[in-house]
Amino acid sequence: MPEGRGSRIHSDNPELRTGGFATRNPPKNSDRLRAGADLLDQAAAADDKAAGRFAEARVDSTPFGISPQARELAARWETALAAREADARVLGDATSDLAGRLRMAAESTRSTGFRGRLAVAP
Repeated sequence: MPEGRGSRIHSDNPELRTGGFATRNPPKNSDRLRAGADLLDQAAAADDKAAGRFAEARVDSTPFGISPQARELAARWETALAAREADARVLGDATSDLAGRLRMAAESTRSTGFRGRLAVAP
């Protein structure tokens, strides 16, 4: 088969390559779940960091001795930052919970031969 659009030999996708490592030693579901949980943990940490930055910005944006219009604008900005902080914390908690569920599913695949789907809370 000539190398070009349809060639699987030099594909970036290991599942398309024939006889490669991925064909002989495919990753186990439990390894994939653990890797996914690790990525979710990183995302949860980023959410926590973002929430902290929103909280810092709220404290740093307090106006002193300025016009009533500027105080109103600063109050609105503080409210918006508080909402973003709360959103980031909720998202971080939900992401961390999902990471825990993936880790539990990864452990259960070892003993039960897991073939089902994970139920994700809304």
